[in-house]
Amino acid sequence: MRRLLTNERGMTLVEVLVALPIAALIVAGTAGIYYQVAITRVEVENSLAANAELQRAGAWFSLDAVQAHLVVDNNYDDDDTVQIAVDQIGGIAGTEVFSLQWTDWNNDVVQVFYSLVTVPGSSLKELHRTVMVNAVVSTSHLAGEHLDDSLDPATTLDRTRFEWTGEDKEAVRFVATATSGEESVTRTYEVRPRSTV
Repeated sequence: MRRLLTNERGMTLVEVLVALPIAALIVAGTAGIYYQVAITRVEVENSLAANAELQRAGAWFSLDAVQAHLVVDNNYDDDDTVQIAVDQIGGIAGTEVFSLQWTDWNNDVVQVFYSLVTVPGSSLKELHRTVMVNAVVSTSHLAGEHLDDSLDPATTLDRTRFEWTGEDKEAVRFVATATSGEESVTRTYEVRPRSTV
């Protein structure tokens, strides 16, 4: 027993000086990997959140546009303008950007208004959907959040917009850009209404 104790050695200064940089490299590498994973996780979560907002807004648009007998457009007679414009209607929050109308199975006249509402303290907008049945507000709810309607320099159109497609304006397109954190996602939904203006 005594012999074992006398043969034990501690670490020399050289061994400690070699081990410290190796340990520092391992710790730095592990921290770098952890940081990269955390950044990637945040980017993926933001991208998923933006996609979810666009899916929700696009689903409402598609559901309404396919039923439409009338797509209201105050720019319709301007052949050079594809972007749809709707005059402001009192009693509906925000700025109207799109309006549809149809007659349902019960002969009720249904009007749907989509409006962009400014979020306080943000440059982003919320997309509100207001439904009127026989000129009386039936429901109003949030159809999408975190939408960017700033001007796109590439197209000189709003990043979130409703527009006509085709030479004879036979289909309606909803182009939307949602931003969550630093991630922005753009999606396009195109529907041919039953009849148009």
